[in-house]
Amino acid sequence: MTNQFKLRTGAALHFIIAIGHLVCLLFLDLAFEAYGIKETMQKMVMGNEWMLYAITVALAVAFGVAGFYGLSASRDIRRLPFTRLVCAAVVMLFSARSILGFGTCIADFRWLQFISSLIPAFVAYCYWPGMKNTHS
Repeated sequence: MTNQFKLRTGAALHFIIAIGHLVCLLFLDLAFEAYGIKETMQKMVMGNEWMLYAITVALAVAFGVAGFYGLSASRDIRRLPFTRLVCAAVVMLFSARSILGFGTCIADFRWLQFISSLIPAFVAYCYWPGMKNTHS
């Protein structure tokens, strides 16, 4: 798998994840329940239900932006500022997400959690080449 293909694949996954978050807005409570985070999210927003939707939209935007940085690193679009830094942040955050998710699977295995931990590991792998000097 070439570096450019890896970065394009990572970008595509980010766009799919962004769209998935927007789709989840239609049934947010069910999505939180499926992931086992409904009570945590409710406590986090202290009864301000609208914040759950705002957080979900902000996450969708962040995933979309990360997708554009993947395309920038692959040289499919013009260079965006801080491309290497953003790619490094994606690798670190998604690696941490995977490690924590797999750790959760040890205590309480669920296929949804396992797959939701495997995908970020793959995205981190795809963005790894973006940490190199991608543009001269």
